[in-house]
Amino acid sequence: MFLEILQSKSKSSSVQNASSFLLNQIDRYTCDFRHQLDEQIDKRLVRTFFDLFVTILLFRDRAMGLLLSELGGYICGMDHAPAGTKRISNLLRSKKWSSDLIDDFLFNRCVSRTKSLCLEGKRPLMLWDDSCIEKHESWFSEGLCSVFSSKAKRLTRIRPGYYDPPSKRICVPGFNWTGVFLSHLGGVPSVCQMTWWTTRGKYKEDPDNIIFVLLRKISQQVGNAVLHVFDRGYANEKMLRYLFTFEQHFVIRWKKNHLLNHAIKGTKKTHLLSRSFKGVRTKIVQDKNRKRLKKVSIAWAAVNHLEYPDNQLYLIIVRDKHNYNGPMYLLTSLPIETAAQAWEVMFSYMHRWEAEQGFRFCKSELAMQSPRLWFWDNRMKLMAIVMLVYDFLLSILTNWGSWINLFFRRWCHRTGERYRNASIPLYRLRLAIHHCLASLFYQNSG
Repeated sequence: MFLEILQSKSKSSSVQNASSFLLNQIDRYTCDFRHQLDEQIDKRLVRTFFDLFVTILLFRDRAMGLLLSELGGYICGMDHAPAGTKRISNLLRSKKWSSDLIDDFLFNRCVSRTKSLCLEGKRPLMLWDDSCIEKHESWFSEGLCSVFSSKAKRLTRIRPGYYDPPSKRICVPGFNWTGVFLSHLGGVPSVCQMTWWTTRGKYKEDPDNIIFVLLRKISQQVGNAVLHVFDRGYANEKMLRYLFTFEQHFVIRWKKNHLLNHAIKGTKKTHLLSRSFKGVRTKIVQDKNRKRLKKVSIAWAAVNHLEYPDNQLYLIIVRDKHNYNGPMYLLTSLPIETAAQAWEVMFSYMHRWEAEQGFRFCKSELAMQSPRLWFWDNRMKLMAIVMLVYDFLLSILTNWGSWINLFFRRWCHRTGERYRNASIPLYRLRLAIHHCLASLFYQNSG
């Protein structure tokens, strides 16, 4: 449906409006992938893929955003929703293509952007993080395993004046999610790789294999030009072994009870070793998580890990001057000789917050927890298409910043400092696209 609208708009001599401009950008973004897809499946399914891509952008509903029966109505019109649902099912059930095709497409775009950033003199950042997809009421779908429920943790939080909820973690059916984003300091991230995996059944996967395979791909394609950024969940000896094997630069938020060796102070736990190094420089920084300014000090020291004494590492200690939070310990392979280098590493780690925001946006705005598909392969294809949609939204912010303000003014006008100063206004952009495409859909369906 939307592909036919785009073709009809391109033949007219009238000035393109916002909706036709948006459809043209989607056409340009998906053009290379659709050519690859056309070599493997019927061209009618390729048209269905384009319509499904636009429909996911259009339909905003956290509980039912990815239900095939809901999406089908936007592809063929509400009067022929069963036919649209069947088209989507045929696309996802086709054995002639797999989600690996989308993974390769996103990774190749990531490699191209990495080389461009290097030519511009900017350091590319690979932001790693883990999450999970919770399917609380599912039971018989393929690939489900036990995951810790963040929703249950939030709902059972102790509140003054009410009874104490269970103190143990609550597990629900679901599957795990490992994501890697490409970005740079002050830039908008893009999707590098998204992998969903389970710990049970015939699709069982070891998370270490996922990390190893992706690090090998990055090493072969871009060498050691990127800086990998990890949270505390990756602070272990095995992660260091993989990074040293592929000669990758990294920064990891280190745990305070892990042992490190210093040439003079000896072998101590990280928090004990850090007491010997006082802050060298101070700076006021913005805490995006808590929406406030903080005065922090920074110090650094050359250290070694006990398992890898020949690999020189540097420990960066970041302290909150007002003691709102405990010290933050960052372990990096980059040489630190000046305060400017230490601040750059710290801000590179703080940029990892964009990965957290990416998971949140995909779960809430793109309804990643709503699909109701029985089979694992079909579900992976739908998830991969959603990641294409998310990467497209990020590319709009990267490449069309001047156009976005005009787009917001017409389709999503807002007042207030909170909306005007958003560094990455993804939610507002999605809402504006919804209003734009909805008017186009109802105009053509009517």
